[in-house]
Amino acid sequence: MAGPTVSVIIPAYNCGEMLREAVDSVRRQTYQDLEVIIVDDGSDDDTPEVIRELAADWRKIRPILAEHHGLAAARNRAIAEMKGEWIALLDADDLWIPEKLARCMDFLAANNDLSIVYTPMQPIRLNGEEMKGHSKPCFAGQLTRKLFKSIFVHDPAAVFHKRLIDKCGGFDESLPVCVGHEFWLRASTEFEFGLIDEPLAQRRWHEKSLTRSNRARGRQIKAAMLERFYFERGGAELLDRKEAFRRLSRVHYSAGKILLKQGRCRRGREFLGKAIRYNPANLKAYPIYAACWGPWPRCLRPR
Repeated sequence: MAGPTVSVIIPAYNCGEMLREAVDSVRRQTYQDLEVIIVDDGSDDDTPEVIRELAADWRKIRPILAEHHGLAAARNRAIAEMKGEWIALLDADDLWIPEKLARCMDFLAANNDLSIVYTPMQPIRLNGEEMKGHSKPCFAGQLTRKLFKSIFVHDPAAVFHKRLIDKCGGFDESLPVCVGHEFWLRASTEFEFGLIDEPLAQRRWHEKSLTRSNRARGRQIKAAMLERFYFERGGAELLDRKEAFRRLSRVHYSAGKILLKQGRCRRGREFLGKAIRYNPANLKAYPIYAACWGPWPRCLRPR
């Protein structure tokens, strides 16, 4: 018996109150040649019980209860167990409109040279109200340069073939945040992206979101992730050096500024010093760096 075409992967961590709605948005899809793998990432609330209830009510769900190792590990565990050829990611606090999978699969059937398609993602409040001014322009084709500058491919808005995993590897389990950004950057070095330029997924904004709850930590991780991509994972071969260094300067400046506001001067000085080294023309970094009362970066010391 043939397996499902699409494997829907939903990691869940302490999100029982939102998970039911996310799964319901999958259940209401007009495309139903799918399985749903929900991985509980070691939750300590009622999420495991919610998953059991959902699985008992819908036979397409396969529950996996795991220890807490983070988003990337939960996704990789589901990928190792999936039966589908195509992967659709959904976070437990986000939603799909009913036509999302059907539209994506129709697009991929009509463009069989592509292995990825995505759509814009509509930010909404918990009450369902749309949020204006929080969306970014989206693009099709070879996206490494654009993705290095900004993340606009959001995980729940994408559908991709498992050959991406075979070619580029799974999700980076060393990252607590920026997991999707890092994955799409790696994928962009090997694959082109298709685009349906219409929001078919919704991101619910809330204060519990991991990426919003600790911005200083997130900016530091993003800076390190972009550095590693440029220097170790093929970025230097695909990106203009000056342009890439300007981006690295901006992200280090942003992290350093937030760290200083938190009173973490030594750590902030490290990031601001890197911002200046990557781009000595980043004039905003100088007065803030000077306010740290630290030594000038080596490249700026008098000879």
